[in-house]
Amino acid sequence: MASSLGAIVSVLAALSCCLPFGPFLLAAGSAGVSGVMISWQPYLIAFSILMLILGFVQAFRARRCGRRRRAWNLAMLVSATVLVAAVLGVHIWAGLPAPGSKVAAFNADSFRQLFNAAADRPRLLVLLSPT
Repeated sequence: MASSLGAIVSVLAALSCCLPFGPFLLAAGSAGVSGVMISWQPYLIAFSILMLILGFVQAFRARRCGRRRRAWNLAMLVSATVLVAAVLGVHIWAGLPAPGSKVAAFNADSFRQLFNAAADRPRLLVLLSPT
């Protein structure tokens, strides 16, 4: 496990040292993949919860089999549980609308009028797409 982590860290260090735009390329690739992965998010969270349950079951069954639990393994399992709980909390919290808030429908005519009314000032229109 340590050699795998060391290899990943060394690759990232080499990218950031020798190729300064490497992190930007990684970020752009991650942004593209995130459009696909966002639809899988509920399934991935459920899979993470199931794997954590399996990890706890195996950790506590190890004692019955005569094996000793290692503190490092238990610490990694607890930290993974905290991380999944935080992601799940953010996922639930972000999906809830604020009390009393309403979503306004987009009206192209009123937007066009407001945009054209500000002809004397610089205007910037940014279109964002999830894909």
